[in-house]
Amino acid sequence: MSERTLRIAFIGAGAANFGGGEGPWDHASRLERIPGLQVVGIADPDLARAEKRLSERAGPMWAGTRAFADFREMLDAEKPDAVWIAVPPYAHGTAEPGKDLEVECARRGIHMLIEKPLGGTRPETVRPVADAIAASGVITSVGYMFRYCRAVEKMKAILAETPGGGRVFVGQYDCAYSRIVKPEWWDVRAMGGPIVEQATHFVDLARHLLGDADPASVRAVAIPGACAMGLLSDIPLRPDVRRMGADVPLKYRHPRATAAVWMFESGAVASLTHATLLHREKYDTRLEVWGDGLRVELEDPYGATRLRVRRPGTEAAEDVPLGPDDPYLAENEAFVAAVRTGDASGIRSPYVDAFRTFELTWAIADAARIVA
Repeated sequence: MSERTLRIAFIGAGAANFGGGEGPWDHASRLERIPGLQVVGIADPDLARAEKRLSERAGPMWAGTRAFADFREMLDAEKPDAVWIAVPPYAHGTAEPGKDLEVECARRGIHMLIEKPLGGTRPETVRPVADAIAASGVITSVGYMFRYCRAVEKMKAILAETPGGGRVFVGQYDCAYSRIVKPEWWDVRAMGGPIVEQATHFVDLARHLLGDADPASVRAVAIPGACAMGLLSDIPLRPDVRRMGADVPLKYRHPRATAAVWMFESGAVASLTHATLLHREKYDTRLEVWGDGLRVELEDPYGATRLRVRRPGTEAAEDVPLGPDDPYLAENEAFVAAVRTGDASGIRSPYVDAFRTFELTWAIADAARIVA
């Protein structure tokens, strides 16, 4: 496979695969920078959207690409080597017909890069998908792009060279909600809630930096969307001029804030606070790892990333130089290389590992009682 052009396809014609929305993701544009790829199909239930995405692309990589409304039809007609799955959480991640994207790809021996989260339902519903993938032997990568971030690589190196003492993970994630116009985002039945769908990146980084957690140790509280403290002043309007989430039953409304603590198997501890409180578009995100004499702080990993470290024996903090970085490109390069060679050692978040992050996010959601 290493000597021939790889046949690739997209399941989902939305922002994660093709850009737009509220973030810097855009797999298609990154893949245009990797040689030896041929896009054979784009599948989306909204066929017009898939066709529009195709009309916006040009170049040899897109020659002969077809749009499909049914992903199964695309898989059977085009027989891609690998697919990029980026659909809403409620539309994948189970063995239920129509939502069994991963199972159908695994059955056909098709490698997958899958956007997080693994689904919008509970881990016991997603586990059969994990089992099917493991049995198939296909290569998988889940879209935890921060694992490929230069700043995170440097954090891991600093932790490795500073042994001893306690370890503490502190994560803070405040989402700007004013421009989020996806109705399903405000409904935990569709997306799993903000910890499962959004703060999952920080939960995953906690595991990546400090190892596996003990789910039984999780404790959490939340501000529900259906209480006086949960009232928000800048929720965007729906086409019918009602606010997003206004038609969602009270117990399923998107919680406004969650605070959680837990312990790692190593004995290290963590705290995570996620909120949906900022206006307009810019998020405020940061995380820290503390150790004996050590404090490493990562600020704004989604934007103007800054890494600072205070080392043992000193009182002054220093900025760590980072240079240009595109973890989305690095993530795609690692997956493509794995598919070409059959060596998946460069993939930092295979499905089996991402499933443990998924379980931990649900443990937090359950502990906070934000999902019925």
